[in-house]
Amino acid sequence: MGDRQWVQDIRHHQRILSLPFGLGWTIDITQTLVALAAAGMPAKVEAFDRLRFDDGRSGFLSTPNPTATINDDGTPAERTEDLIVLPGGSEGGVLSLARRYPDLVVVNGKRQRVWANGKQVYGSSMERDATPGWRNVFAVARTVTMHGGGTVDIAARTGLSVEQVAEALRRLGDHVVSTERGWEAPDLGNFVDWTLAAYPGPGGVRTSWRRDDTIDDQADQLIGLGGLMSDRWAAQQAGVLVPPNRLTAFFAHHPDMASLGYEPATANDATVTVVIPQDTTILTATDLGCCTNDFVTAHVIYADSYDDANTDAVNGLRQLLHFQADLARDLRWHPDSDAPGGAR
Repeated sequence: MGDRQWVQDIRHHQRILSLPFGLGWTIDITQTLVALAAAGMPAKVEAFDRLRFDDGRSGFLSTPNPTATINDDGTPAERTEDLIVLPGGSEGGVLSLARRYPDLVVVNGKRQRVWANGKQVYGSSMERDATPGWRNVFAVARTVTMHGGGTVDIAARTGLSVEQVAEALRRLGDHVVSTERGWEAPDLGNFVDWTLAAYPGPGGVRTSWRRDDTIDDQADQLIGLGGLMSDRWAAQQAGVLVPPNRLTAFFAHHPDMASLGYEPATANDATVTVVIPQDTTILTATDLGCCTNDFVTAHVIYADSYDDANTDAVNGLRQLLHFQADLARDLRWHPDSDAPGGAR
């Protein structure tokens, strides 16, 4: 975990409330308790895997599989709790779970959203309303880091309107400053790390596919269909030494994978993961070539697992981004540079 500590430091985690679920798995449910209280369901920790709600009901803090309760000897246990509370941060499949199991309470503490009784009972929409303009903020942050430039320049690079860029810059606050040559980060190294670590991910819909062919051939074909590649394959294209054996492809519209010779696969068996992102700024930037930018690729790899190869790849991309950002700023501010400041 030490090699990833910089990410945790950036995210400013709240104080850890350790709940030993076995095998050393611990989670922080501080934000879960805050969200439940805000939803009118205040609760206290009664035991390491139990909550007691103020109305007297008890809740079992579930493992990632909320439909299975297992005793220490591996046999199914009779459930005695009134509710199952799933304190995870991922919202994939939340609606279908909540509708299928009305006694399941799902909490996204990070974004303060709660589902119960088959519906969302607290918090903003899990779509773009969750954090208005968050994807624009990170698109602008990535652009300022690598290119600088005025508001008009940033709008052209990101595909956003000037008004959207201006709002994103306002949200970035003192992370950025207006200079004679456009917007810059006063502390570029920290801004690179912030942009990497705080990005909440592209969101959207993802499917998994498999085909018995080389990853390179699959990537070439998907690039030809307009896809942007990411994951370990893209990291290697950027010069990071990592096994290029995982491929994530971003599309605006899902291609017909069956007609390309693919079969549906589990996430572990897939050779390609296709993502239709909620963060459409990934698709609209003008300088990405065949791959997503290294910020997005680093997030995709980071979110995959704690495999050593993934950690090495993320750290390698981080070092590369620091170098590229420093070099780009030096070139912008070189006395012979004719970089325009643009509108600010």
